[in-house]
Amino acid sequence: MKKSAESIAEGRTAVGVIITIANNKGGVGKTTLTCNLAHALALKGGRSLVVDMDSQCNSTSLLAGDAPFQNSLYDILTIRDLAAKKAIIQTNIKKVDLLPNVSDTAVLEYDLSQNLPDNYAILREKIREYAKTAYQHVLIDTPPNLGFFSLSALFAADFCIVPIAAGSAYSIEGLVKVLAIIEKIQQDGNRDLRFLRLLVNNIDRRTAMGRLIVSELEENFAGRIFSTHIPRSTIFEQAEYSKHTIFESHAASYGAKAYRELATELCGILGNPE
Repeated sequence: MKKSAESIAEGRTAVGVIITIANNKGGVGKTTLTCNLAHALALKGGRSLVVDMDSQCNSTSLLAGDAPFQNSLYDILTIRDLAAKKAIIQTNIKKVDLLPNVSDTAVLEYDLSQNLPDNYAILREKIREYAKTAYQHVLIDTPPNLGFFSLSALFAADFCIVPIAAGSAYSIEGLVKVLAIIEKIQQDGNRDLRFLRLLVNNIDRRTAMGRLIVSELEENFAGRIFSTHIPRSTIFEQAEYSKHTIFESHAASYGAKAYRELATELCGILGNPE
């Protein structure tokens, strides 16, 4: 059984940030981004927490492997007196912890959607205070939609990063929908929430089309797009197949370099460049 991360995080006084990774579209690399960026940020010295809000449990599978755990997001959402820190576990990656999920969480969506907007605040009330003092960066992985779990993640967050798959018009449409949702959530209960940046994912700059896509995005979303782009590469799939981050399996690769650069850029934007 994975050891609780509570004893390690206890007593820390960092003022961290909570970042939700969201797009109303599958296949844009949310889980890949969440787990690899968490590891990259931890390599810079801070502690990272990944919260898996997707009942497909891909972040949990990648970071926890087959190891059993006692509590999960399901329990956090259904047991009133269960503190979030009781469900957080250590991963095999130094300074990266996980609030895992289980597939049974999917059945909660109907019931939790009956008392809105109050139930959107459950995750916020459970994790926000503890996570922001125990971790420098909290990254929330979300389902490929803007249903209850994604909206709950946005209610809990300070910032939102929207990854888009280069060359997919549908993922750009997802960005537009997320921006509209962020504005609505700011009005309805989370004034802390801000759109942070758009991240171009799965880009091949060697092709004329890849260069054209980046140029158009940079023109249309000037000031709202990371200058770091994540390259197209099969090594990400290879790493995930073996349940590793890119730094565990291909640390010297161009993909790992891109994630290091992304972590540095993110820290600069947030005001903690070191």
